[in-house]
Amino acid sequence: MFEGIKSAIHWRLAKNLRKSDPEKAARHLVLAATGRGADVSKARRAVGFLVADKMYSDARTVCREHISAGDPSGFWRHYESFVDELGSSNRHQEMPRSKIKIALFNDTDFRVNIGCRLTSQGLKQQILDAFPEAEIMSIGFNFAAFRQEFPKNTFSEGNELSDTESRLSAAYGKDAIDHITAADFVILQPEGSLDHRTTAEGLATFFTPVLTARKLGKPFAVLNGTIPIYDGERSDYLRRLFRELGNVAARDEISAEYYGIEFLADAAFLRIAPAPWSERDGCLITTGARNKADEDVWILKAALRACQALKLRPIVLTHAVERFNAYEAEIIARGGVFAETASIERAAETISKCRLHIGGRYHMAIFGLLCNVPSLLFDVKTHKNQWLEQYSPLIKLVHPQTDLNAAAVTLLSDGVSQDHRETGMADKYLQFLKRAYS
Repeated sequence: MFEGIKSAIHWRLAKNLRKSDPEKAARHLVLAATGRGADVSKARRAVGFLVADKMYSDARTVCREHISAGDPSGFWRHYESFVDELGSSNRHQEMPRSKIKIALFNDTDFRVNIGCRLTSQGLKQQILDAFPEAEIMSIGFNFAAFRQEFPKNTFSEGNELSDTESRLSAAYGKDAIDHITAADFVILQPEGSLDHRTTAEGLATFFTPVLTARKLGKPFAVLNGTIPIYDGERSDYLRRLFRELGNVAARDEISAEYYGIEFLADAAFLRIAPAPWSERDGCLITTGARNKADEDVWILKAALRACQALKLRPIVLTHAVERFNAYEAEIIARGGVFAETASIERAAETISKCRLHIGGRYHMAIFGLLCNVPSLLFDVKTHKNQWLEQYSPLIKLVHPQTDLNAAAVTLLSDGVSQDHRETGMADKYLQFLKRAYS
Protein backbone atom coordinates (compact mmCIF):
# COMPACT_ATOMS: atom_id res chain seq x y z
CA MET A 1 0.00 0.00 0.00
CA PHE A 2 2.80 2.43 0.92
CA GLU A 3 4.57 1.73 -2.40
CA GLY A 4 1.35 2.50 -4.23
CA ILE A 5 1.03 5.83 -2.44
CA LYS A 6 4.62 6.73 -3.34
CA SER A 7 3.96 5.89 -6.98
CA ALA A 8 0.84 8.07 -6.97
CA ILE A 9 2.80 11.00 -5.48
CA HIS A 10 5.51 10.71 -8.15
CA TRP A 11 2.81 10.56 -10.82
CA ARG A 12 1.17 13.75 -9.58
CA LEU A 13 4.50 15.60 -9.31
CA ALA A 14 5.41 14.54 -12.84
CA LYS A 15 2.13 15.87 -14.23
CA ASN A 16 2.64 19.20 -12.47
CA LEU A 17 6.24 19.58 -13.72
CA ARG A 18 6.00 18.41 -17.35
CA LYS A 19 5.73 21.90 -18.82
CA SER A 20 7.94 23.82 -16.39
CA ASP A 21 10.73 21.29 -15.79
CA PRO A 22 10.60 18.31 -18.22
CA GLU A 23 13.78 16.68 -16.89
CA LYS A 24 12.57 16.64 -13.30
CA ALA A 25 9.16 15.46 -14.49
CA ALA A 26 10.87 12.59 -16.33
CA ARG A 27 12.60 11.47 -13.13
CA HIS A 28 9.26 11.37 -11.32
CA LEU A 29 7.65 9.49 -14.22
CA VAL A 30 10.36 6.83 -14.09
CA LEU A 31 9.87 6.42 -10.33
CA ALA A 32 6.08 6.30 -10.74
CA ALA A 33 6.34 3.70 -13.50
CA THR A 34 8.98 1.36 -12.03
CA GLY A 35 8.34 1.09 -8.29
CA ARG A 36 6.74 -1.97 -6.72
CA GLY A 37 3.47 -0.11 -6.42
CA ALA A 38 3.43 1.02 -10.05
CA ASP A 39 0.12 0.60 -11.82
CA VAL A 40 0.62 -1.09 -15.22
CA SER A 41 -1.77 1.16 -17.05
CA LYS A 42 -0.10 4.29 -15.60
CA ALA A 43 3.32 2.88 -16.45
CA ARG A 44 2.23 2.55 -20.07
CA ARG A 45 0.96 6.11 -20.06
CA ALA A 46 4.19 7.27 -18.42
CA VAL A 47 6.39 5.78 -21.12
CA GLY A 48 4.19 7.49 -23.70
CA PHE A 49 4.75 10.84 -21.97
CA LEU A 50 8.51 10.23 -21.89
CA VAL A 51 8.56 9.48 -25.60
CA ALA A 52 6.48 12.57 -26.36
CA ASP A 53 9.01 14.65 -24.39
CA LYS A 54 11.92 12.92 -26.22
CA MET A 55 13.27 11.46 -22.98
CA TYR A 56 14.28 8.26 -24.75
CA SER A 57 16.81 7.07 -22.18
CA ASP A 58 14.21 7.34 -19.41
CA ALA A 59 11.62 5.60 -21.58
CA ARG A 60 14.07 2.76 -22.16
CA THR A 61 14.64 2.48 -18.39
CA VAL A 62 10.91 1.96 -17.84
CA CYS A 63 10.76 -0.66 -20.60
CA ARG A 64 13.75 -2.57 -19.25
CA GLU A 65 12.33 -2.60 -15.71
CA HIS A 66 9.06 -4.15 -16.90
CA ILE A 67 10.80 -6.60 -19.24
CA SER A 68 12.86 -7.85 -16.30
CA ALA A 69 9.62 -8.45 -14.38
CA GLY A 70 8.44 -10.94 -17.01
CA ASP A 71 6.48 -9.07 -19.74
CA PRO A 72 4.12 -11.98 -20.55
CA SER A 73 2.22 -10.00 -23.20
CA GLY A 74 5.31 -8.75 -25.03
CA PHE A 75 4.09 -5.17 -24.61
CA TRP A 76 7.37 -3.84 -23.23
CA ARG A 77 9.70 -5.72 -25.57
CA HIS A 78 7.82 -4.31 -28.54
CA TYR A 79 7.73 -0.82 -27.03
CA GLU A 80 11.45 -0.87 -26.26
CA SER A 81 12.20 -1.57 -29.93
CA PHE A 82 10.17 1.55 -30.80
CA VAL A 83 12.17 3.65 -28.32
CA ASP A 84 15.40 2.33 -29.80
CA GLU A 85 14.18 3.22 -33.29
CA LEU A 86 13.39 6.77 -32.16
CA GLY A 87 16.81 7.14 -30.59
CA SER A 88 18.48 5.95 -33.77
CA SER A 89 16.42 8.30 -35.94
CA ASN A 90 17.25 11.21 -33.66
CA ARG A 91 20.99 10.52 -33.98
CA HIS A 92 20.67 10.18 -37.75
CA GLN A 93 18.97 13.59 -37.95
CA GLU A 94 21.99 15.17 -36.31
CA MET A 95 24.24 14.09 -39.22
CA PRO A 96 23.97 16.91 -41.81
CA ARG A 97 24.20 16.08 -45.50
CA SER A 98 24.00 19.77 -46.45
CA LYS A 99 24.02 20.02 -50.25
CA ILE A 100 20.22 20.18 -50.63
CA LYS A 101 18.01 21.25 -47.72
CA ILE A 102 14.53 19.76 -47.86
CA ALA A 103 11.79 20.87 -45.45
CA LEU A 104 9.33 18.02 -44.92
CA PHE A 105 6.12 19.29 -43.34
CA ASN A 106 3.79 16.97 -41.43
CA ASP A 107 6.45 14.32 -40.98
CA THR A 108 4.74 11.63 -38.89
CA ASP A 109 7.83 9.48 -38.39
CA PHE A 110 8.11 10.02 -34.63
CA ARG A 111 4.59 9.05 -33.59
CA VAL A 112 3.64 5.98 -31.59
CA ASN A 113 1.36 4.86 -34.42
CA ILE A 114 3.28 2.28 -36.48
CA GLY A 115 1.49 3.22 -39.70
CA CYS A 116 2.49 6.86 -39.40
CA ARG A 117 6.15 5.82 -39.24
CA LEU A 118 5.84 3.19 -41.95
CA THR A 119 4.60 5.72 -44.50
CA SER A 120 6.81 8.66 -43.48
CA GLN A 121 9.92 6.49 -43.47
CA GLY A 122 8.95 5.20 -46.89
CA LEU A 123 8.63 8.75 -48.21
CA LYS A 124 11.93 9.88 -46.71
CA GLN A 125 13.63 6.87 -48.21
CA GLN A 126 12.35 7.96 -51.65
CA ILE A 127 13.44 11.56 -51.06
CA LEU A 128 16.97 10.42 -50.24
CA ASP A 129 17.01 8.10 -53.24
CA ALA A 130 16.09 11.07 -55.44
CA PHE A 131 18.51 13.45 -53.67
CA PRO A 132 21.27 11.36 -52.02
CA GLU A 133 23.03 14.35 -50.48
CA ALA A 134 19.90 15.97 -49.06
CA GLU A 135 19.36 17.02 -45.47
CA ILE A 136 15.72 16.54 -44.44
CA MET A 137 14.31 18.95 -41.88
CA SER A 138 11.29 17.29 -40.28
CA ILE A 139 8.44 19.52 -39.12
CA GLY A 140 5.36 18.15 -37.36
CA PHE A 141 1.80 19.43 -37.53
CA ASN A 142 -0.09 20.89 -34.57
CA PHE A 143 -3.68 19.60 -34.82
CA ALA A 144 -4.87 22.35 -32.47
CA ALA A 145 -4.40 24.75 -35.39
CA PHE A 146 -7.51 23.24 -36.96
CA ARG A 147 -9.54 24.76 -34.13
CA GLN A 148 -7.77 28.12 -34.01
CA GLU A 149 -9.46 31.26 -35.26
CA PHE A 150 -7.60 33.85 -37.31
CA PRO A 151 -8.36 37.53 -37.96
CA LYS A 152 -9.39 37.02 -41.59
CA ASN A 153 -11.47 34.41 -43.32
CA THR A 154 -8.71 33.49 -45.72
CA PHE A 155 -10.72 30.74 -47.35
CA SER A 156 -13.18 33.20 -48.85
CA GLU A 157 -10.30 35.28 -50.17
CA GLY A 158 -8.78 32.46 -52.23
CA ASN A 159 -5.11 31.62 -52.09
CA GLU A 160 -3.62 35.10 -51.67
CA LEU A 161 -3.48 34.80 -47.90
CA SER A 162 -2.58 37.94 -46.00
CA ASP A 163 -2.17 36.07 -42.73
CA THR A 164 -0.39 33.03 -44.12
CA GLU A 165 2.58 33.40 -41.79
CA SER A 166 0.50 33.47 -38.60
CA ARG A 167 -1.38 30.37 -39.76
CA LEU A 168 1.89 28.68 -40.69
CA SER A 169 3.31 29.41 -37.25
CA ALA A 170 0.22 28.09 -35.48
CA ALA A 171 0.17 24.90 -37.50
CA TYR A 172 3.87 24.09 -37.85
CA GLY A 173 5.69 26.09 -35.17
CA LYS A 174 7.27 29.51 -34.87
CA ASP A 175 10.36 28.38 -36.81
CA ALA A 176 8.34 27.14 -39.79
CA ILE A 177 8.93 30.25 -41.89
CA ASP A 178 12.67 30.01 -41.20
CA HIS A 179 12.66 26.37 -42.31
CA ILE A 180 11.00 27.35 -45.58
CA THR A 181 13.36 30.27 -46.12
CA ALA A 182 16.39 28.02 -45.56
CA ALA A 183 15.05 25.16 -47.69
CA ASP A 184 15.84 24.41 -51.30
CA PHE A 185 12.72 22.25 -51.63
CA VAL A 186 9.50 22.22 -49.55
CA ILE A 187 7.42 19.04 -49.29
CA LEU A 188 4.05 18.69 -47.56
CA GLN A 189 2.83 15.20 -46.69
CA PRO A 190 -0.95 15.16 -46.03
CA GLU A 191 -0.74 11.51 -44.79
CA GLY A 192 -4.01 10.85 -42.91
CA SER A 193 -4.18 14.23 -41.19
CA LEU A 194 -7.26 15.58 -42.98
CA ASP A 195 -10.71 14.14 -42.39
CA HIS A 196 -14.37 14.91 -42.96
CA ARG A 197 -14.38 17.25 -39.94
CA THR A 198 -11.64 19.52 -41.31
CA THR A 199 -13.19 22.91 -42.03
CA ALA A 200 -12.50 25.15 -45.01
CA GLU A 201 -10.41 27.34 -42.71
CA GLY A 202 -8.56 24.26 -41.51
CA LEU A 203 -7.67 23.34 -45.08
CA ALA A 204 -6.35 26.84 -45.74
CA THR A 205 -4.19 26.53 -42.62
CA PHE A 206 -2.93 23.02 -43.39
CA PHE A 207 -1.59 23.92 -46.85
CA THR A 208 0.29 27.04 -45.73
CA PRO A 209 3.77 25.48 -46.19
CA VAL A 210 3.36 25.11 -49.95
CA LEU A 211 1.46 28.41 -50.26
CA THR A 212 4.37 30.12 -48.52
CA ALA A 213 6.94 28.30 -50.65
CA ARG A 214 5.13 29.40 -53.79
CA LYS A 215 5.17 33.03 -52.63
CA LEU A 216 8.89 32.80 -51.93
CA GLY A 217 9.63 31.17 -55.28
CA LYS A 218 10.73 27.86 -53.70
CA PRO A 219 10.16 24.48 -55.39
CA PHE A 220 7.46 22.51 -53.59
CA ALA A 221 5.40 19.32 -53.75
CA VAL A 222 2.40 17.76 -52.03
CA LEU A 223 2.37 13.97 -51.91
CA ASN A 224 1.78 10.79 -49.88
CA GLY A 225 -1.60 11.63 -48.44
CA THR A 226 -5.26 10.75 -48.60
CA ILE A 227 -7.50 13.71 -49.44
CA PRO A 228 -11.05 13.31 -48.11
CA ILE A 229 -13.86 13.53 -50.62
CA TYR A 230 -15.42 16.87 -49.75
CA ASP A 231 -18.30 18.58 -51.47
CA GLY A 232 -19.37 22.22 -51.72
CA GLU A 233 -16.89 24.99 -50.94
CA ARG A 234 -14.20 22.68 -49.55
CA SER A 235 -14.14 20.62 -52.73
CA ASP A 236 -14.10 23.75 -54.91
CA TYR A 237 -11.26 25.20 -52.86
CA LEU A 238 -9.07 22.10 -53.11
CA ARG A 239 -9.71 21.60 -56.82
CA ARG A 240 -8.73 25.19 -57.50
CA LEU A 241 -5.74 25.02 -55.15
CA PHE A 242 -4.36 21.81 -56.65
CA ARG A 243 -4.84 23.10 -60.17
CA GLU A 244 -2.92 26.29 -59.35
CA LEU A 245 -0.17 24.55 -57.39
CA GLY A 246 0.68 21.61 -59.63
CA ASN A 247 3.08 18.95 -58.30
CA VAL A 248 0.32 17.38 -56.19
CA ALA A 249 -0.16 13.61 -55.85
CA ALA A 250 -2.46 11.46 -53.71
CA ARG A 251 -1.57 8.06 -52.32
CA ASP A 252 -4.88 6.48 -53.34
CA GLU A 253 -6.67 6.48 -56.69
CA ILE A 254 -10.02 7.59 -55.26
CA SER A 255 -8.55 10.90 -54.04
CA ALA A 256 -6.50 11.32 -57.23
CA GLU A 257 -9.44 10.79 -59.58
CA TYR A 258 -11.80 13.01 -57.61
CA TYR A 259 -9.44 15.98 -57.49
CA GLY A 260 -7.79 15.45 -60.87
CA ILE A 261 -4.28 15.03 -59.45
CA GLU A 262 -1.51 12.46 -59.87
CA PHE A 263 -1.60 9.05 -58.20
CA LEU A 264 1.44 7.64 -56.39
CA ALA A 265 0.70 4.58 -54.26
CA ASP A 266 1.38 4.98 -50.54
CA ALA A 267 5.11 5.24 -49.77
CA ALA A 268 4.53 2.67 -47.01
CA PHE A 269 4.76 0.02 -49.75
CA LEU A 270 8.41 0.97 -50.22
CA ARG A 271 9.57 1.02 -46.60
CA ILE A 272 10.51 -2.65 -46.23
CA ALA A 273 11.03 -5.58 -48.57
CA PRO A 274 8.30 -8.25 -48.51
CA ALA A 275 8.97 -10.70 -45.71
CA PRO A 276 9.94 -14.31 -46.48
CA TRP A 277 7.58 -17.13 -45.65
CA SER A 278 7.73 -18.47 -42.10
CA GLU A 279 5.76 -20.60 -39.70
CA ARG A 280 2.52 -18.71 -39.11
CA ASP A 281 0.11 -19.33 -36.26
CA GLY A 282 -1.08 -15.82 -35.42
CA CYS A 283 -3.89 -13.45 -36.31
CA LEU A 284 -3.02 -9.75 -36.25
CA ILE A 285 -5.81 -7.72 -34.61
CA THR A 286 -6.00 -3.93 -34.95
CA THR A 287 -8.32 -1.04 -34.17
CA GLY A 288 -9.83 1.33 -36.73
CA ALA A 289 -8.85 4.91 -37.51
CA ARG A 290 -11.38 7.29 -35.93
CA ASN A 291 -13.43 4.40 -34.55
CA LYS A 292 -15.29 4.76 -31.28
CA ALA A 293 -14.12 2.55 -28.41
CA ASP A 294 -17.16 0.26 -28.61
CA GLU A 295 -16.58 -0.24 -32.35
CA ASP A 296 -13.02 -1.37 -31.71
CA VAL A 297 -14.09 -3.71 -28.90
CA TRP A 298 -16.65 -5.25 -31.26
CA ILE A 299 -13.85 -5.91 -33.79
CA LEU A 300 -11.70 -7.51 -31.08
CA LYS A 301 -14.47 -9.83 -29.90
CA ALA A 302 -15.24 -10.92 -33.46
CA ALA A 303 -11.53 -11.44 -34.15
CA LEU A 304 -11.09 -13.54 -31.01
CA ARG A 305 -13.95 -15.77 -32.11
CA ALA A 306 -12.28 -16.17 -35.51
CA CYS A 307 -8.98 -16.98 -33.81
CA GLN A 308 -10.64 -19.75 -31.83
CA ALA A 309 -12.30 -21.20 -34.95
CA LEU A 310 -9.09 -21.06 -37.00
CA LYS A 311 -6.81 -22.10 -34.10
CA LEU A 312 -4.72 -18.94 -34.33
CA ARG A 313 -2.95 -16.97 -31.59
CA PRO A 314 -4.34 -13.41 -31.15
CA ILE A 315 -1.62 -10.86 -31.95
CA VAL A 316 -2.79 -7.41 -30.87
CA LEU A 317 -0.45 -4.74 -32.20
CA THR A 318 -2.29 -1.49 -32.61
CA HIS A 319 -2.66 2.11 -31.57
CA ALA A 320 -5.42 2.57 -28.94
CA VAL A 321 -4.61 -0.86 -27.49
CA GLU A 322 -5.79 0.39 -24.10
CA ARG A 323 -9.35 -0.09 -25.36
CA PHE A 324 -8.68 -3.82 -25.11
CA ASN A 325 -7.29 -3.86 -21.55
CA ALA A 326 -10.16 -5.98 -20.24
CA TYR A 327 -9.16 -8.75 -22.67
CA GLU A 328 -5.39 -8.71 -22.10
CA ALA A 329 -5.38 -11.68 -19.71
CA GLU A 330 -7.38 -13.77 -22.18
CA ILE A 331 -5.00 -12.89 -25.02
CA ILE A 332 -1.96 -13.83 -22.91
CA ALA A 333 -3.65 -17.10 -21.88
CA ARG A 334 -4.01 -17.97 -25.57
CA GLY A 335 -0.28 -17.44 -26.09
CA GLY A 336 -0.82 -14.12 -27.84
CA VAL A 337 0.79 -10.70 -27.95
CA PHE A 338 -0.71 -7.52 -26.52
CA ALA A 339 1.25 -4.47 -27.71
CA GLU A 340 0.71 -0.87 -28.70
CA THR A 341 3.70 -0.22 -30.92
CA ALA A 342 7.10 -1.47 -32.05
CA SER A 343 9.95 -0.53 -34.32
CA ILE A 344 9.22 -1.14 -37.98
CA GLU A 345 11.62 -4.09 -38.07
CA ARG A 346 10.23 -5.66 -34.88
CA ALA A 347 6.68 -5.15 -36.15
CA ALA A 348 7.61 -6.90 -39.41
CA GLU A 349 8.99 -9.84 -37.42
CA THR A 350 5.78 -10.11 -35.36
CA ILE A 351 3.37 -9.64 -38.27
CA SER A 352 5.26 -12.20 -40.38
CA LYS A 353 4.19 -14.85 -37.85
CA CYS A 354 0.53 -14.20 -38.69
CA ARG A 355 -1.69 -15.89 -41.26
CA LEU A 356 -4.41 -13.24 -41.20
CA HIS A 357 -5.15 -9.64 -40.20
CA ILE A 358 -8.54 -8.61 -38.82
CA GLY A 359 -9.06 -4.93 -38.05
CA GLY A 360 -9.57 -1.46 -39.43
CA ARG A 361 -6.05 -0.05 -39.75
CA TYR A 362 -5.16 0.95 -43.31
CA HIS A 363 -1.40 1.00 -42.82
CA MET A 364 -1.38 -2.23 -40.83
CA ALA A 365 -3.17 -3.84 -43.78
CA ILE A 366 -0.38 -2.53 -46.03
CA PHE A 367 2.17 -3.85 -43.53
CA GLY A 368 0.37 -7.16 -43.72
CA LEU A 369 0.71 -7.21 -47.51
CA LEU A 370 4.45 -6.61 -47.16
CA CYS A 371 4.59 -9.56 -44.78
CA ASN A 372 2.35 -11.78 -46.96
CA VAL A 373 -0.60 -11.51 -44.57
CA PRO A 374 -4.08 -10.99 -46.10
CA SER A 375 -6.62 -8.73 -44.37
CA LEU A 376 -10.27 -8.76 -43.46
CA LEU A 377 -10.40 -4.98 -43.28
CA PHE A 378 -13.30 -3.13 -41.70
CA ASP A 379 -14.69 -0.20 -43.67
CA VAL A 380 -14.12 2.88 -41.49
CA LYS A 381 -14.74 6.64 -41.74
CA THR A 382 -12.41 7.22 -44.68
CA HIS A 383 -12.16 5.89 -48.21
CA LYS A 384 -8.57 4.68 -47.68
CA ASN A 385 -9.71 1.14 -46.89
CA GLN A 386 -12.06 1.10 -49.86
CA TRP A 387 -9.18 1.96 -52.17
CA LEU A 388 -6.94 -0.67 -50.60
CA GLU A 389 -9.48 -3.39 -51.42
CA GLN A 390 -9.44 -2.19 -55.04
CA TYR A 391 -5.65 -2.18 -55.03
CA SER A 392 -5.00 -5.70 -53.73
CA PRO A 393 -6.92 -8.99 -53.94
CA LEU A 394 -5.50 -9.84 -50.51
CA ILE A 395 -7.67 -7.14 -48.90
CA LYS A 396 -11.32 -7.97 -48.29
CA LEU A 397 -13.59 -5.25 -46.88
CA VAL A 398 -15.90 -6.49 -44.13
CA HIS A 399 -18.70 -5.05 -42.00
CA PRO A 400 -20.32 -5.93 -38.65
CA GLN A 401 -22.77 -8.20 -40.52
CA THR A 402 -19.98 -10.20 -42.20
CA ASP A 403 -19.44 -13.83 -41.18
CA LEU A 404 -15.74 -13.40 -40.38
CA ASN A 405 -15.06 -17.12 -40.01
CA ALA A 406 -16.40 -17.87 -43.49
CA ALA A 407 -14.69 -14.80 -44.97
CA ALA A 408 -11.37 -15.85 -43.42
CA VAL A 409 -11.61 -19.40 -44.77
CA THR A 410 -12.35 -18.07 -48.26
CA LEU A 411 -9.56 -15.50 -48.18
CA LEU A 412 -6.95 -17.96 -46.88
CA SER A 413 -7.97 -20.67 -49.37
CA ASP A 414 -7.12 -18.36 -52.28
CA GLY A 415 -3.42 -18.46 -51.41
CA VAL A 416 -1.02 -15.57 -50.85
CA SER A 417 1.21 -14.05 -53.50
CA GLN A 418 4.54 -12.64 -52.39
CA ASP A 419 4.59 -9.77 -54.90
CA HIS A 420 2.78 -6.72 -53.53
CA ARG A 421 4.72 -3.85 -55.10
CA GLU A 422 3.42 -1.78 -57.96
CA THR A 423 5.72 -2.12 -60.96
CA GLY A 424 8.12 0.81 -61.15
CA MET A 425 6.69 2.49 -58.05
CA ALA A 426 10.06 3.71 -56.76
CA ASP A 427 10.89 5.14 -60.19
CA LYS A 428 7.58 7.02 -60.25
CA TYR A 429 8.43 8.64 -56.91
CA LEU A 430 11.88 9.59 -58.15
CA GLN A 431 10.49 11.15 -61.34
CA PHE A 432 7.79 13.07 -59.47
CA LEU A 433 10.22 14.50 -56.92
CA LYS A 434 12.84 15.48 -59.49
CA ARG A 435 10.19 17.11 -61.68
CA ALA A 436 8.80 19.12 -58.74
CA TYR A 437 12.30 20.23 -57.75
CA SER A 438 13.42 21.27 -61.21
